[in-house]
Amino acid sequence: MMKEILLNDTLIRYQITYKKDNKNTYFHFKPEGYIQINAAKKQSHANILAFIQVNKDTFIRKYQKAFVVKKAKTTYQLFSKKYEIIKDGNVKNIQFDEEKGQVIEPFISQDLLDKQYKKIEKNALYKQLELLQVKYENNGLVDFSKITFKTRYTSTRFGSCNPKKQTINFNLHLANFEEKYLEYVFLHEICHLVHFNHSKEFYQLLMKFSPNYKTLKRELNNQFKR
Repeated sequence: MMKEILLNDTLIRYQITYKKDNKNTYFHFKPEGYIQINAAKKQSHANILAFIQVNKDTFIRKYQKAFVVKKAKTTYQLFSKKYEIIKDGNVKNIQFDEEKGQVIEPFISQDLLDKQYKKIEKNALYKQLELLQVKYENNGLVDFSKITFKTRYTSTRFGSCNPKKQTINFNLHLANFEEKYLEYVFLHEICHLVHFNHSKEFYQLLMKFSPNYKTLKRELNNQFKR
């Protein structure tokens, strides 16, 4: 849990993690604006604070040097829902307050935050894919009953299809855009189960599923800045 200590006039946030394999206690000054303390298992909280107080001038100097002020994101979008980002040192995991339209983030490293968001976005994307499967399962044009869906973050493709392996990969970043764009990518990729390339026949089939696919593609590219 994130805690605070006042050194002179500087309020410093810190987080202690006890490591059973540590023989010593290590202090890491994170650019996110807190000290990560990896402590020896037998090291007491009081002794850690006493050490910081004795060496407070050094800690303040290193803390201020490490704290790089960045333009932090103030909003987060999960499909069509937008949330205001709130920081709270009393929570350990990302939480959503639907009534207030807020997402509450814990004071943890960006790496750990990214891992939590990845899990959230993966679950949300799979739920949307399940809805799309039901919506189009009896389409009469493409049989995707044996298809396996996978997800990962990519910087270029929104999706990819392997007809031989019967797998479709979806870009996890699609969870940050409106649902209609995931639906477009879904339809685009299942059409590749019939036509492996972007032939005239492919686009004719896609047109039957998504008459406005050109508009959706252009809008998604613009929003994704691709």
